Amino acid sequence: MDWQERMNAALDYIEEHLEENVDWMRAAAGANCSTRHFLRMFEALAGMGPGEYVRRRRLSRAALELSRGGVKVIDLALRLGYETPDAFGRAFKRELGLTPSEARRPGAVLKTWPRFSFSVVLKGDTPMDFKIEHKEAFTVTGLPLATTSAGKKAYTKIPAFWKKCGENKNIERLWRAMPEGSPLGLMGVSADDWDPETGNFTYLIAIESPADRSKLPPGCVDVKAPASAWAIFTARGPLPKAFQEMNDRIWSEWFPDSGYERSSGPNLEIYPEGDSCAADYRCELWIPVKKAKKK
Repeated sequence: MDWQERMNAALDYIEEHLEENVDWMRAAAGANCSTRHFLRMFEALAGMGPGEYVRRRRLSRAALELSRGGVKVIDLALRLGYETPDAFGRAFKRELGLTPSEARRPGAVLKTWPRFSFSVVLKGDTPMDFKIEHKEAFTVTGLPLATTSAGKKAYTKIPAFWKKCGENKNIERLWRAMPEGSPLGLMGVSADDWDPETGNFTYLIAIESPADRSKLPPGCVDVKAPASAWAIFTARGPLPKAFQEMNDRIWSEWFPDSGYERSSGPNLEIYPEGDSCAADYRCELWIPVKKAKKK
């Protein structure tokens, strides 16, 4: 069974349990991978977090039931796990654009989210440079940003955060606080606190933790990177486009055929000095990995 079949087997489980609390560990077992890797892979391939997918599928089923009649809104709300009809109504309108009462009217135009199906898309015409390296545990320190992967909002919020930290001189302060001879330099760090229900996670502009913290800008926090194997990818071209395209390709092209899955720990973006808008600018994305389960 290849990765496509395994991901669709996990989708089968999710669809069969939409009206229950989906057990993500059991869904990941259907995909023959760790829960952590399955949730990240799902988001990368589906373009939305698994929690968002389940919510939309539940509300789509609710819309169809309401259009057929014979069901009370309060009964439907409780069955789908909402505490009150008002909470259900707000979620329904936010996702589908009309209220439950409006959905019951004859001729109402309903928007539903169909079931996903993962399929193979032939790519690979552009090579990917990567290497696997083992590193001992280390700690990074930096300025945090609360953001979300939902709707790829992080792809706009994070560049804006870098711009802001450049303008207020906080990036300059981080450079001055960097330990002498640090091989990692200035980094972007995606902490390992991603929430599958909301897509929320913490991002940092960071350096290796210095012994002397007096030069750090205020508000810095630490993130620990455990001892791990790291898949290190090289992106070429102007930022942020080159990095974002590489990140998307790693999940849709590299992971499915690599024999690896994501492990615990933060993702690191290594940004050397240079013109980050230049066509030949090179940066690296580090992802902690472990060997995938055998099929």
